[in-house]
Amino acid sequence: MTTDIRDPSKARTDSRRARRLGLTAKLCVHPLQVPVVNDVMTPTAAEIAWAREVVDRDSGGVLVMDGQMIDTPVVTRASRVLDQSRRFTVQEQE
Repeated sequence: MTTDIRDPSKARTDSRRARRLGLTAKLCVHPLQVPVVNDVMTPTAAEIAWAREVVDRDSGGVLVMDGQMIDTPVVTRASRVLDQSRRFTVQEQE
């Protein structure tokens, strides 16, 4: 949680750290933090494209994509990226 609500750079730094650790959400204590956190936590176009390709190529077994082994945990992670991208898209449209 970022307690300094006046400096959006602190919320951005904390959100980036959380994302590097694998978190996909962050608690906001003030509405001013929401756009910053959403910006950092929203999957990038490259991440979404990777996730779509993984999910589209999934056959229920192990496959190789771009020299990387793709198995069930990777497909699960890709599905979560797509779910997260849809959540942020829905919130932006509201």
